[in-house]
Amino acid sequence: MKTHPDESGLLTRGGRPTLRDLLDRLEFSPTRGSITLNGARMLMSRATFGSDLRDQLVRRYSEHEAMVLMLRLGYMSGREDAEFILQSWPELDPGDAFTAGTRLHMVTGTVRVETISNDFDFDTDKFSGDFLWHDSVEASEYHRRHGRALKPVCWLQTGYAAGYASPFFRKLVLFKETSCSAMSHKACRVVGKTVDQWGRDDPFVQLFLNEVLPTGGDQVANARITRRAARATDVVDLDDLIIEPVQERLELVLRGRLPALLSGPAGAGRRAAARWLHKRRFRHGNFSITHAGSVETEERLAAMRKSGGQTYAPESFLAISSIENLSTDRQWALLDLITREGGQQPTIVAISDMAADRLVSEAGLLPELAYALQVMPITLPPLNDRRADLEKISRAILASAPALRDAPRAELTDAACARIAKLDLPGNLPQLRALLQRSALLAADPKTIDAPDIEAALALDPPRARLSTHSDLWEAIAPSFEDGSLTLDQLNAALMKHAMAQTDNNVAAAARLLGLTRPQLAYRLAQAEGSGDA
Repeated sequence: MKTHPDESGLLTRGGRPTLRDLLDRLEFSPTRGSITLNGARMLMSRATFGSDLRDQLVRRYSEHEAMVLMLRLGYMSGREDAEFILQSWPELDPGDAFTAGTRLHMVTGTVRVETISNDFDFDTDKFSGDFLWHDSVEASEYHRRHGRALKPVCWLQTGYAAGYASPFFRKLVLFKETSCSAMSHKACRVVGKTVDQWGRDDPFVQLFLNEVLPTGGDQVANARITRRAARATDVVDLDDLIIEPVQERLELVLRGRLPALLSGPAGAGRRAAARWLHKRRFRHGNFSITHAGSVETEERLAAMRKSGGQTYAPESFLAISSIENLSTDRQWALLDLITREGGQQPTIVAISDMAADRLVSEAGLLPELAYALQVMPITLPPLNDRRADLEKISRAILASAPALRDAPRAELTDAACARIAKLDLPGNLPQLRALLQRSALLAADPKTIDAPDIEAALALDPPRARLSTHSDLWEAIAPSFEDGSLTLDQLNAALMKHAMAQTDNNVAAAARLLGLTRPQLAYRLAQAEGSGDA
């Protein structure tokens, strides 16, 4: 490998691996057609390749989409290089490994890095860096092709710096290019901070979190690479277990950027599925579900329509529960968001107590909206259909729950798991969670939940305050018929009146409560009003 004589002294400066270390492990094999760096396959390509890729992306899609893709590719490359350095030099000091990214970037011919400041503390997750990039290949090629730029253009390198630095901390590290040689500045200048230091509301932070980070969940917040003891990795994520039966369909929804319709019985995991989609799509930010009839839903819809569906906007995710109760004007607003052409589609998750095929016929949902939501319908099965999964779900619930009585989290015995597998759980996950927490409180041994502890918890289940049989119901109302104080028409009118009051005068919801179709209840309400019984 040829180097200029006046540069030989610079090859061994800085931490390891030095530039000399990297060059010593660079191997060219023309006969095999390969270039490797410590065994990892590398490529030598013309500097124009990156510019060609950039120009084609801009032409094919847009400048914004091109920037997002280039930032993402750079980020992924930086992540891989951080892992490569640590695998190739396993005994490396974390600080040297962290700064090796600048040297690796120089060896590949991408840029010459000059450090102005580089302050970091892995224990407190603090980072602040200021660097100059000299002879940036992205900037020079852009300037050669297009002349003076109006804003920074080193997208790949900016993404690379974030991808390389972030795994060393429990927080995402982002870099902003504050000046660029493509804009006729003497050098490109980049400043790096954690997302908390930049501020979560910063537009570039929002862009990076919601659009740049690769779909599939990049766990930068928990992926710190240091020599300290790693956190236990055998704890299974509860949401992953809950959505297991429908994960393939959820993956298709993510891949196609489709709206999602989540149905199934209450407590079966619809909220967990919506949260899982949010984590996989955005990884950061607050997750919430709004009710179809709430003022918040109306406000969120209005904000999303105003933002034009930009996926880096805070309003780019909307989960609506009881979608069957959405008013007609809000249905049209939601349909407009889903079918809007151009720009980025927001992520819409609809949750319903009803099966997908009943939303139009019984709930009165607009057919256009129902079909838009049902491209990939997803139904969560009840826990009674998942008895083989109850043991691992129960263990995950206990592992994720706050410790009770300041004691270690309780573990389930095999006998307790066998008893749980036979339970009737009409309340699904909330019922199972409450039962396990109660069992932990009652357990003779705070560290262990056994079958008798499950029985003791079941014995405390509150009685159901409802009539258990039709004969009980008749016994309750028969005296009123016998003394003439109640007629069948009056009973029907009272039932319809209370059903309407309980559902805030939503005819479709009241009809479901009474076991009728919407047209049937609407007809009966009109008849009752005409007779003066309503």
